[in-house]
Amino acid sequence: MSLIRFSDIPGQQTARDALRRMKDSGKMPHAILLSGPPGVGKMMMARAFMAYAHCENPRDGEPCGQCRNCRLHAELAHPDIHYSFPIVKNKSRHIEISDDQKEAWLRMLTEAPAMPPERWLEIIDAGNSQPMIHVEEAGEITRAASFSPYASSVKFFVIWLPERLNPAAANKLLKIIEEPGPGICFLLVSDNELQILPTIFSRTQTVRMAPVGTRDIEEYLKRRWNMPVDEAVRMAPLAAGNIAKADEIGSHSGENDEFRKHFQTLMRDAYARKVRNLKLQSEKIAGFGREKINRFLAYMATMIRENFIFNLRMPELNLITPEDEAFARNFAPFINAANVEALTAETDRARMEIERNCNAKIVLYDYFLLITGLIRPPKR
Repeated sequence: MSLIRFSDIPGQQTARDALRRMKDSGKMPHAILLSGPPGVGKMMMARAFMAYAHCENPRDGEPCGQCRNCRLHAELAHPDIHYSFPIVKNKSRHIEISDDQKEAWLRMLTEAPAMPPERWLEIIDAGNSQPMIHVEEAGEITRAASFSPYASSVKFFVIWLPERLNPAAANKLLKIIEEPGPGICFLLVSDNELQILPTIFSRTQTVRMAPVGTRDIEEYLKRRWNMPVDEAVRMAPLAAGNIAKADEIGSHSGENDEFRKHFQTLMRDAYARKVRNLKLQSEKIAGFGREKINRFLAYMATMIRENFIFNLRMPELNLITPEDEAFARNFAPFINAANVEALTAETDRARMEIERNCNAKIVLYDYFLLITGLIRPPKR
């Protein structure tokens, strides 16, 4: 584990400056909302801000990294931070409040600091259930907010995805968010501010964060993942401004080339109706294991979308590498308005079945055979 600083977060200069001013002014708002699309670094920004606010010797707009408070932040063990987040309640497993999933939460913060929501669903094995923040959690927040900060001058209550507060929980928190005690700050981190209860939204000071620029993603891939310059330039557009996607690209560097070869071979064999080759492909890819299969199917979904867009002759809309583009020049016409929705739906279905631990060989072979019936040239 390590301390997250503002400088660790690519882009987001406006949000960074706004949060620094809040702390440096000595007039911390009682409730702050960090809002923006998933994966743009909102929780990373929240963690950097809290470390900066708690730091005993901040330097040049950053936490020092050396004081006791900074060390506690680095260990994810600061006593003046209370995290609340969506869970799937299960009374038989004694899971009713966020703290009952503390181990899973620490794993999420460590393994996926950009907080892709789908990763959280995997970690807590949510299945078809919809995680929520329940009224019992609102009671825990209210109780904990009655105590003064312990190791610093401000206690933070971080609510990840406040749009997932169920109505009873949201209504229970209205008063404490509007009028918390001295030294209490609510920090809400939202992927969709439009779904937040208006009465809670109106009680916050909003700091919005946008998708990260491609150049900033390039620098992030080089710094965070030691990616060579030429590879970072090729891969950055695939992240589409999303740090979580950039982390996935960086952590599986080289995998994109492997997936490209499988995708192109698969599409050629599907077009030529080479059923035996498709069966061999399904067996080989089934050997990847569930998580890697899902990454491959996610790549398939991306390439289906990008080849369809390639037909529009609007390169500014395409997020593909030069190698993918070279294939698309000849292949793109075979993914068109007549089949793109069906191809996308079948890819999503295959991902869902793999996620449910269905037999990978059967799922993939069936999916590949369906592709052979869907790929066709555009009608003249």
